Parts: sequence; structure tokens; C-alpha cells
Amino acid sequence: MSTVAVSSLFFLILLKHCIVDLWMQSLLTYQQKKFVYASLSTQIHYLQHGIGTLLVLLFFIPWPLAILFGIFDHLAHWHIDFLKSSTQRKFNIAQHSKGYWFLSSIDQGLHYLTYYIIILLVS
Repeated sequence: MSTVAVSSLFFLILLKHCIVDLWMQSLLTYQQKKFVYASLSTQIHYLQHGIGTLLVLLFFIPWPLAILFGIFDHLAHWHIDFLKSSTQRKFNIAQHSKGYWFLSSIDQGLHYLTYYIIILLVS
């Protein structure tokens, strides 16, 4: 894959992340319970990530691999968010506190690491 293609893929994956993790998540009308491991309501959010990654990757790799990496993103997002929410709940970290923003920074860094791994494997 060319440098331009890899750079474009990286940009589009990050754009997908911004759209799904910020805007689309704000449209969900249910109360999210990400600290509940098998919460079906939060699976909508994780499914959006998986489908978004799949759609972006379809422009760069064969569809079976795009599906595989979409599933990988879904599972990674689920477990990263679960760990963040569980940690926040266990240590009673208040929303918008310094601890919350530190935890959110780790959360986002792990999401970016997921995309870095995907891009390394497809390029």
C-alpha cells in the first residue's frame, strides 16, 4: 500500500472514530451502561464502530478482511470502554474530574492503538 493510501486510511479511520465516538454516540437515547460487560444497549455503539471501520476499509482491502477488522474494532472498542467504565465506577471517579480526563486520555490512546494495529496489518 502506498504512503498516500496509508495516510488516507489513517485519516479516514480517525474521522470515523470522531463521528461514531462523539456525534453518533450523542444521538443514542438510552442510558449507557458500559460497565455492564454484556450490556446489549451499548453494543449498538460498538457495532457502529465495527461497521464504520468495515466501510472505510472496503476502499482499501478485500471485503473478507474488512469484515474481520470491523469485528476486531468492535471487540476492541467494547473491551476498552468496559475497562474505562469499570475503572471509573470502581474508583468512584467523578465525571469531568482530573481523574476522569486522565482515564479518558488512556481510553482514547487505546482506541488509536487499535487503529494503528489495523493499519499496520493491512498495509
